[in-house]
Amino acid sequence: MQKSHARDDAPKTAKILLGNEIIGCRLREAGAEEARLELISAAGIPEHFVLAVGAGDERLARVTCRKQGGNGAELWVRFLGPARLAA
Repeated sequence: MQKSHARDDAPKTAKILLGNEIIGCRLREAGAEEARLELISAAGIPEHFVLAVGAGDERLARVTCRKQGGNGAELWVRFLGPARLAA
């Protein structure tokens, strides 16, 4: 009997942090330097923002490409580094 395992490329829940606003999204095709995000709409998302993936993993991100379609939006981002400097 085979056990089902979650695929490594399965989408992860992430959050776009914009000051007091938090926008939920799905993280796909994530690498060390780049990722693709899926969300309802890209309207109002600035070029630079903080992306939170799990507890304590906040990264500065820059949008490199945007695509809005009938099923939502996709953002391709490049990670610029950690959102906060280590103390």
